[in-house]
Amino acid sequence: MHTFAFESYGVFVKLTSNSESSIHKAEEVARATLLGNVTPVAEAAFDHHFELDVDEAGTHFLVQNGEQLSYTDNEPGHFRFFDSMLRVAIGEYAVGRVFLHAGVVGWKGKAIVMPADSFQGKSTLVTELVRLGAEYYSDEFAILDADGLVHPFARRINRRTEDFIPFELTVEELGGKYGKEPVPVGLVLLTGYEKGAEWEPEILSPGNGLLKIIPYTLSIRYRTEFSMQVLHNVTSRAIIAFGTRGSAETFAKTLLDFVDKHVN
Repeated sequence: MHTFAFESYGVFVKLTSNSESSIHKAEEVARATLLGNVTPVAEAAFDHHFELDVDEAGTHFLVQNGEQLSYTDNEPGHFRFFDSMLRVAIGEYAVGRVFLHAGVVGWKGKAIVMPADSFQGKSTLVTELVRLGAEYYSDEFAILDADGLVHPFARRINRRTEDFIPFELTVEELGGKYGKEPVPVGLVLLTGYEKGAEWEPEILSPGNGLLKIIPYTLSIRYRTEFSMQVLHNVTSRAIIAFGTRGSAETFAKTLLDFVDKHVN
């Protein structure tokens, strides 16, 4: 049995496999998906144990904490799924950080945080904001510390074609720049694309805003008290805007103008 054990964001994870090549690939995935925030550790008490075994027929099995999640003979698909499940596991159990499922850019020293589920266009909107000069923080997670500051998590921007074929973009390809320092949240934008929609934002109270952000908070179940305190820190200081929007290409400039006008 081959093993790689590590800590990331205060979460302890053990990976095991009956295949040496599989454990090496799993380690590569972990280091890449967590942007190098991986510290190898000796055997200890682990929050998560992922088993990535391969049988003689080439079928890959993924087991998390004793529960089988998947099996497939598609090796790339197997590791993509492991990548996704690992990020969620880290986000749910992170110590001293709250992971929101959200796109994030920085604009004039403040973060624009855009909580949204998958397929709601947050990566497309992040792309257009970066094209206009906003700093790229993440297209997947807003990572908040105890004070409510947003930290960079700048993976490649994941996009999909009209036929839902995935592809990636780098900030360099967009002529953009990365956000490098933690910044306070200036605006929480709760929005989704609707064809032909005109953005007429409703400004939410801190309490109502917090309630709407909770579903996007990965750690709310396992780090409830800490997560609620961090969300309170964010919503008590930021503007929370709610409302549908049109295409990202036309909305991005409208959004930055709104921030310039309303966010101090």
